[in-house]
Amino acid sequence: MSTRTTHIHEITRDLRILFRSIQAHAKHVETTCGLSGAKLWMLYEINANPGIKVSELAAALTIHPSTCSNMLDKLEQQGLINRDRSGRDQRSVHLSLTKQGESLLSQAPQPAQGELSRALQRLSDKHLATLHSGLAGLVEVLNGTGEDDDLLPIPED
Repeated sequence: MSTRTTHIHEITRDLRILFRSIQAHAKHVETTCGLSGAKLWMLYEINANPGIKVSELAAALTIHPSTCSNMLDKLEQQGLINRDRSGRDQRSVHLSLTKQGESLLSQAPQPAQGELSRALQRLSDKHLATLHSGLAGLVEVLNGTGEDDDLLPIPED
């Protein structure tokens, strides 16, 4: 087997391990607190940044603002967040957790995104740059090179 073929097999295996790990964590999160990992991540971001705007939250989660708003609708219906328009600009919505949201968050596991981010923090600058370059190349081959491809809305339960 050539070195290239060996690398392809090893990368494919490593990606499967990564995906399975993320899926297992997501299932654990949903079983534990009844929320998807993405919604739990939203609660963590809102808790860490009280008064955060929807656009800022969307940027922090690297999702499209309309996807963010749809997910927030569900969190609000569940009584987990508040939307406040009390500032001078009534178009500007500031987010905060309700007592119920704070209670759920205090008992919830860390979102997978946080675990992944912490793992990436432990990589050396060289390894991080190499990973970034390699993944960017793979994404380019898979999705094209549109600058906003990463901001396309993703379906949410």
